[in-house]
Amino acid sequence: MNKSILSVTIIGLMLLFATNTGFAQQVTEEFKVMGNCNGCKKRIEKTALTVDGVSSVNWDKETKMIQVSMAEQVSIVDVATAIEAIGHDTEFNKADVTVYNDLPGCCQYDRGDDASEVAASNAVASFSFSVSGKCGMCKKRIEKAAKSVAGVTSAVWGKESKIITIGVSDASTTEAMVSDAIIAVGHDTKFSKAKLETYENLPGCCHYDRVQ
Repeated sequence: MNKSILSVTIIGLMLLFATNTGFAQQVTEEFKVMGNCNGCKKRIEKTALTVDGVSSVNWDKETKMIQVSMAEQVSIVDVATAIEAIGHDTEFNKADVTVYNDLPGCCQYDRGDDASEVAASNAVASFSFSVSGKCGMCKKRIEKAAKSVAGVTSAVWGKESKIITIGVSDASTTEAMVSDAIIAVGHDTKFSKAKLETYENLPGCCHYDRVQ
C-alpha cells in the first residue's frame, strides 16, 4: 500500500514538474535582425533571452538571421520588439533612431535608407567615389570629414559598397577636395592613401584592409 502511494506521489510530482518547466512544447522560429559585430551578437542574444519563454537564441553575423527556440505560446513579434527596443532593426520594424544613434560606432549597421539624403539636400550636383572603411564609426568619421568641405550639402557612405555619394551646392567643390578631407582623417580613397600614422591611430574596429 505504501509503495502504491509513493508511486502515485512521484508520478504526480513528475507531471507537475513537466507542466511548469522545461517540458512545455518548444518551437523554433527565425527572422532577420540587423547588426555588424560580436558586440551586436551579444546584445541581440542577451535581449532575446529576456523574453519569458525563450530558451535559446543564435544570431548569425553574416546572414543577419536569428534563430529563437521558445515555448509555443510565445509570440515571435514580442522577441522582435524587445530587440528593436535596444537599437536593432528587424524584418518587422525599425528601431528608434535615437536608440540606434546611441549604439557604439562599430555596431551602427547600414539601415538602407540613407540614399535619400542626397536627393533631399537641394544639391545642384553630385558625385561618387570609393572610400575604404569598415564600420559604423568609420561611416560617421568619413561623412563628417566630407561635410566639413565648403559647398558640401550631404555625404552618404555605404559600409557594404564602400562608395560615398556627395551632394554639393557649388559646382566648384570637387571630388579631390572632398577626398583630401577624408584622407586626412585616415581613410584611403580611390584617389590617394591616408598617411600610415593616421591610419594606425584609428580605433581597432576601423582598421580596414589596405590595398597594397
